[in-house]
Amino acid sequence: MHGWSALRLRLWWERAFWVLPTLGVLLGLAFEITVHIVDLEVPPDALVGVTASAATQVLAAIGGGMVTFTGLVFSFVVLVLQFGSSQYSPRTVAYFLRARSTQVILATFLFTITFTFLSLLNVGRDHAPELAVLCAVVLLVVSLVAFIALLHSVGRRIRVDAVLSALGRQACAQFERRMDGTAHLSTAPEADPAAEREIVMTVRHTGRTGQVVAVDGARLLRIARRHRLTLTVRARVGDGVTRGSVLLECSPTGDGATAPLDAGPTGALLRRLAGCVVVDVERSLPLDPMYSLRLLVDVAMRALSPGINDPTTAVRALDEIEQVLRTAAALPLGTRSLADGPGRVRLSGPDWSDVVELALLEVLTVGAGQPQITRRLVALLDDVAPDVPPDRTAALTAFRARLHEAAADRGETALVPDRQGLGGARHPAVADAPGAATAAQPDGPVP
Repeated sequence: MHGWSALRLRLWWERAFWVLPTLGVLLGLAFEITVHIVDLEVPPDALVGVTASAATQVLAAIGGGMVTFTGLVFSFVVLVLQFGSSQYSPRTVAYFLRARSTQVILATFLFTITFTFLSLLNVGRDHAPELAVLCAVVLLVVSLVAFIALLHSVGRRIRVDAVLSALGRQACAQFERRMDGTAHLSTAPEADPAAEREIVMTVRHTGRTGQVVAVDGARLLRIARRHRLTLTVRARVGDGVTRGSVLLECSPTGDGATAPLDAGPTGALLRRLAGCVVVDVERSLPLDPMYSLRLLVDVAMRALSPGINDPTTAVRALDEIEQVLRTAAALPLGTRSLADGPGRVRLSGPDWSDVVELALLEVLTVGAGQPQITRRLVALLDDVAPDVPPDRTAALTAFRARLHEAAADRGETALVPDRQGLGGARHPAVADAPGAATAAQPDGPVP
């Protein structure tokens, strides 16, 4: 790992499932020490009036029962995760594991177990830790409430509508954050291309095979300004890279004042530049908007597979995909040029055509024989096209032509715009006819 940048720290925290449970164990230890100190000052029989043997039985029962209970509960959670990954997409496991509520509840269980067993060690022949017994009973009640909350959280998160809605919100939020967050820096004039043809250093990936999770553009810009460089990032977020893959290229800005470069294979600058491109074995939902869109499409395609044959779920996925397209249509896409003084960074990113193809092409290819899918796609194009800037309508026009070609042998019914897929279309002649609204009214008064 090339240093702990903010992006790497965020990626670590996103996937660190063990942190909160471990914190629960440590807090249980600290809480037991505190309660034990206070308990020594409490007069006998001042709280619950238990004997030492009764305290031992209560604490042992709570501690042992919580161990068994925790194992059963989280075996159930693992089974739910397996079900969710097989039902939607194997990569949706990351969506389930990122739930902080599950981690907090596990930490609560471990807090209770740690406190109870440590308190059991403090039971003497003639001493009953009354406050510890009282706290253990309270923690048992809290754990039971947490269990109910866990059932509600897991049950809510595995519903297909909840999964699709969360992925859609995630994609829209990350498109706005990643694509629009540096838009104010992309208006700087481009440097003379002729002066940038000389590549003075190429940064290659030296680690294990993985995927580009994120690119730290702000850190690259600081390095480019300091060394008067133009840094062209060749690796796009989501790209698979192997050892030796080109990550970025360095060129002088053209003013003849390039700072000395340590271009050796072990140079500090080379390591800093490579560290700005975060590579990991798994893409990140919070850092990669195209990955959230990819998962929406995967869920739709799995629903359309012959083994599942659930076009209604695919239509629901298209609802979220439509919102992602609306969001992306208004954002600066494609290659962005960031400038700060003599430094310049070029970040490669998806353009509008890439977003449209990822969002719609595979769904059309797999679902061309399903009237629900073709009708929903027609409605999607009709609704999104008026909101797309004029210079981006060509991609939607080309896809519409492909859609009509794919569904031509299905008859006109397959190309009627319908936001529900089937059951929500209105014939234009009926909807626009004069008096159509009154014709549907009953002849007599409404009771």
